[in-house]
Amino acid sequence: MANKTKSDYDKMSNDDLVTYLDNLSKDDFNSYVDADTKVRYFLYKYGKQFANALKGTGLFYAGVVAQSIGETGYGRSNLATEANNFAGVKYVEGLHPDYYETQTQEVKNGKTVYVTARFAKFPTALDGIKDHVATLMKPAYSQARANAKSPEEQIKMIVQAGYATLSPTAYVNQIKGNIRRIQNKIPIGKVV
Repeated sequence: MANKTKSDYDKMSNDDLVTYLDNLSKDDFNSYVDADTKVRYFLYKYGKQFANALKGTGLFYAGVVAQSIGETGYGRSNLATEANNFAGVKYVEGLHPDYYETQTQEVKNGKTVYVTARFAKFPTALDGIKDHVATLMKPAYSQARANAKSPEEQIKMIVQAGYATLSPTAYVNQIKGNIRRIQNKIPIGKVV
C-alpha cells in the first residue's frame, strides 16, 4: 500500500516520483495517489511527446492530454502499457502494424456493454501519441480545431463529431478536472 502523502510526492524529484509510482500496483496507484500527483506523473513521462506531436495542429494541449489520461488511467492501463495506445484507437487492418485484444466498455443505445475489441498496438509511446493526434486531425474534427475557444469546447465538439460512444457532456465531465490540472502545470493553449 502507498503510504505517502501529497506533500511527500511534492518533495520528490520528477524522476523519483515516476520510479516510485511505476513500482506501485495499479490498485495502490488508483486508490492512494491524488489526482494532481497522477497528472504530474503523466506529464513528466509523456508531456514532451504530446507537445511535439501537437505542433501545428490547432488542438488544445490540455484537452488532448486529458483525453489520453482518461483513456489510459494516467498511462497505467494495459492498453497503454502493453500496446502504447493512448486514445483507445481501434485496430484497422492494413493501417496499424499490430493489435491488442481486450475487453472494453462501450455505450450502445444508451446502455453500457462489455465487448471484446481489437485496439491498435504501437511500437513506442510516441507512435501511439502521434496516431492519436492523427486521428484528431481527420476532417470530421476540423470544426473543433478551427472554432473551439477552450479545451472543453474542443473535446465536446470532437465527441459530437463521433469520436466516442459516451455523450459529449458526460465525456467532458470525466476529464475537465484533469484539463484544469494540466493547465495549472503547463499553461499551453491551442498548439499552432
